[in-house]
Amino acid sequence: GYKVFATYPYKKASMLAISEEAGISKSLLFYYFRNKEEYYLYLFDTAIKFLNAHKLEPSEGKVYDFFDLVNMSVERRMKVMDEYPYLFEFSVRAYYETNEEIRTKVNEKKRIMISAGEEEILDIIDYNRFKNPSDAAVLLKIVFSMAEGIMRGREDLNTTKMLEGITEFKAMMESLKKYYYKD
Repeated sequence: GYKVFATYPYKKASMLAISEEAGISKSLLFYYFRNKEEYYLYLFDTAIKFLNAHKLEPSEGKVYDFFDLVNMSVERRMKVMDEYPYLFEFSVRAYYETNEEIRTKVNEKKRIMISAGEEEILDIIDYNRFKNPSDAAVLLKIVFSMAEGIMRGREDLNTTKMLEGITEFKAMMESLKKYYYKD
């Protein structure tokens, strides 16, 4: 499923292609999942759980530099992308899915996921480094928006495009660091 949905947008991916790729009958696939939408959402939930299992596990009571935390997260995502390309490609394609049939449900799951991620980060960062500690939440939203903007158009996950995006992202992060952190 990850391979087919990573290769084709939701509307063009077929359950027949998925069953053939998996080496099972289409009827067996429909035995476990009522329809393509249910299967897609199952894959999305499973991918998010997998990616969450491979994220930085903060040490109890440890405080992290905001920018180091973001960079560690980027490095971990790159490692997952390298080791599990179809899962990662599916996740990115699903994140930017435009098909109305599925987009609303994926967007709700994204909203919940992003909100939980923001809370986790804001709970473990070192606020003493900020010029104005109350800006941390705003900065986090800026960083998420930047990351989303840089990824848009790179859904094919061509390695060269990804590395260009990461270089661009890191340069932007350095600029933000100069603005938001104390000298």
